[in-house]
Amino acid sequence: MRTSSLNPAAILERLHLGAHSAEQGPLPPALDAEVRHLDTWSAGRLAYYVDTRGGGRPVVLLHAVDAAASSREMAPLFEALRRERPVYALDLPGFGLSDRAERTYDVALFRSAVRRFLTDVVRAPDGVDVIALSLSSEFAAAVACEDKTLVHSLTLISPTGLRHDLNGASAILRVASHVPLVAEGLFRLIGSRPSVRWFLGKSFQGEPDRDLLEYSVRTAAAPGARHAPLAFISGDLFTDGAFERLYVPLTVPTLVVYDSDPYTSFERLDELVKRNPHVVAEHLTPTRGLPHFERPWAVVGAIKKFWAQFDTT
Repeated sequence: MRTSSLNPAAILERLHLGAHSAEQGPLPPALDAEVRHLDTWSAGRLAYYVDTRGGGRPVVLLHAVDAAASSREMAPLFEALRRERPVYALDLPGFGLSDRAERTYDVALFRSAVRRFLTDVVRAPDGVDVIALSLSSEFAAAVACEDKTLVHSLTLISPTGLRHDLNGASAILRVASHVPLVAEGLFRLIGSRPSVRWFLGKSFQGEPDRDLLEYSVRTAAAPGARHAPLAFISGDLFTDGAFERLYVPLTVPTLVVYDSDPYTSFERLDELVKRNPHVVAEHLTPTRGLPHFERPWAVVGAIKKFWAQFDTT
């Protein structure tokens, strides 16, 4: 469930949806894979999934940032690639099985977590192939710009930062997210099962993926689930001027996979492709922001074709 352009009217219309889902015991793993942990000073303990039975260059999967985010959002790609490559999927700070303590969640924290993960866990001498979804594309691009030795290539699925106006919530929601009691009530609403299903459903042409929906409901009900999403809702996790500051300067091969997305748009993608020779685009239609769920083999095929150009398999 992504909410990168929340509409206050839509939120208010859903006040009848009821309270937050009750907790249902410990959150289970999002993927059927080994779970490991990385302890960090700034973000606490980070959880990640790994399958290293494949050979070649490692692949790192970064889920989106939203009210119910987790590595479950990358499940189709993890399953498709795990037999061919070493594959890692990181639960970002405040999400999934990672530490959800109350702290300052900002752009620097997420960039640092991704950089630390690539440096201390994956440790690929020639960099890794990163596949990032939505807002995580900005974090991945920032790390690639800061130290291209860590990233061999980028695949950005439905990335933010390519629209003419700013991503993020309205002024009303920005203010509300910083008022503790109001913010807690807001997240209880957004994290309820009917609301999760409504938001997630907008990212699918048909019915939302059932397993993703069920896990999204569970992870939104976990203790501390509100902290990182409220920073997202407030707009604190978006990079101002991401187009010029993150995407135009990229010097690593970059593939953008996109179609129609209810939470962002790609108005400047053609401009980016013209200005940056390292960026190519793959338009996969009809999809609604999660093409790797709706057309998994088309997405995997596009990624493998992209990788083959740089002899990364």
